[in-house]
Amino acid sequence: MHLDVLFLPLELDARARPQRAAVVIDVIRATTTIVTAFRQGARSVSPVAGVDEARRARECVPRALLAGERGGRCLPGFDLGNSPREFTPEAVRGRDIILTTSNGTKTLRAVQEGRSVAIGALLNRAAIGRWLLARAEDALIVCSGYEGVFSLEDAVCAGAVVDVLARGGPAVTLGDGARASRVLWAHHAHDLPGLLRGTGWGRHIVEIGLGADLDVCAQLDTTDVVPVMTSGRIALSSG
Repeated sequence: MHLDVLFLPLELDARARPQRAAVVIDVIRATTTIVTAFRQGARSVSPVAGVDEARRARECVPRALLAGERGGRCLPGFDLGNSPREFTPEAVRGRDIILTTSNGTKTLRAVQEGRSVAIGALLNRAAIGRWLLARAEDALIVCSGYEGVFSLEDAVCAGAVVDVLARGGPAVTLGDGARASRVLWAHHAHDLPGLLRGTGWGRHIVEIGLGADLDVCAQLDTTDVVPVMTSGRIALSSG
């Protein structure tokens, strides 16, 4: 099994062979929120790139919840923003959710073609590692970044997943991106809340009054939930 990490989705264009398994990471906050939604009982999440696309999708699924943000802030007329703290059992249990975010949902759409795509965060880091090991096939971890720029928190989370696989056995070969992300994980693993609050996007989230979200995003291995996207729809993995 060969595993590599892409620090930005645009690096997909340089890949000669499309690996069938991939993990998308957007720690602050899209993938943390998606994992939380399923942990709290959501039925499905449909990621869409644009606000208008989200509203059109809602017309096809009238009872679906509209969720999303731009610039970190909830969108007018939407039921939920992109704060994992909003995705309570009372709000999302048994519901379908249409989600659009500044970065994460765009990355999901870019990665999906021809692949099974798991949604990764610090919350489900170990579970994602086990999902990849069970598949035993070449895989990519794709970091969302922010508006085309590298995000440290995503790279560190990718390194946390890589660390699980690297300890899982000698059958895993790491690409240079995977090795680099693992070094970042080793450096920052001791203070994840501090890491998130010190990143560019983390500082912005604090400035707009949503710093408590980072405490959720920094939690490690708190759930075994593995959401997987197939044909544009995210549901819980069956195994």
